[in-house]
Amino acid sequence: MRQFIIITLLLLITGCQGKTDPIHLKPITLSEAYPGSIMEVDKIELLDGSSGERKIIENKGEIKQWISKIKDIKLNPEDKQEGRVGYIFGISLYEGEKIMLGFIPNQINKMYYKTNIEFEQHIRTFFEEQFGRKF
Repeated sequence: MRQFIIITLLLLITGCQGKTDPIHLKPITLSEAYPGSIMEVDKIELLDGSSGERKIIENKGEIKQWISKIKDIKLNPEDKQEGRVGYIFGISLYEGEKIMLGFIPNQINKMYYKTNIEFEQHIRTFFEEQFGRKF
């Protein structure tokens, strides 16, 4: 009887392994990833991933102009969603003191996206303007 219970438990454990919900990969925009209206962002924190230097932007006109350029660019998911390390550009979007969305050019909400030249160029240009140097 004891052997039967052990074998049954092993079969149950083995049968439960590998049964995960599939990830539904689909193109997305920053507007779609943002929880709410992205045009309500009133502060942006930029993080230089190579040096750790940070810049805070609170000029509402500058924020709206930059967000308008990038918010509707389609980002296509990577087929392989394995973790990665390191980044150059880290961006956090705030409403008041509450962080609403943090992302890097190829990762939003723990999903990885293919490099989008237009999206990355707008980010690079913004960083260069804010930090006063090339990236």
